Amino acid sequence: MKTNILISTGGSGGHVIPATIIYDHLSKDFNVIISTDKRGLRYLDKDNYKFNVIDTPKLNNIFLLPFKLISILFLTLKSFFLLKNKKIEKLISTGGYMSFPLILSAKMLNLKIYLLEPNMVLGRANKYFLNSCEKIFCYSEKIKNFPDNLKSKIKIIKPL
Repeated sequence: MKTNILISTGGSGGHVIPATIIYDHLSKDFNVIISTDKRGLRYLDKDNYKFNVIDTPKLNNIFLLPFKLISILFLTLKSFFLLKNKKIEKLISTGGYMSFPLILSAKMLNLKIYLLEPNMVLGRANKYFLNSCEKIFCYSEKIKNFPDNLKSKIKIIKPL
């Protein structure tokens, strides 16, 4: 039986394109699903990828913050049941705030979490979940703001 993997992505092409490359690479040997937000759907060929939408709101408006936090709590529950119902065993996140509910749910379910950091500066979402991940895939070991005590989690990959 093939391992079930979910790739969490969204927002921009900078998140979605690497997710589709990972999907294409893994789909030969694993059951793979992509989770994206509504913005990420623009970069996803819906006919070629199995996907779900978890539309995480951006926490940038202080006046709407309480409503957005409630929304994130709801999306975390939705993510929890998605991971459980699809029998996901591993989660790969391309980072970004849109991955927060899925990674939090994966953590609650004790799933293996893998992160991708395609930038030279460690993103906030990846930094938050760095302690919980098995590995973080990077293009360089010289990532700014990367904690020295967790450098052993870095796995260098070549950009395509």
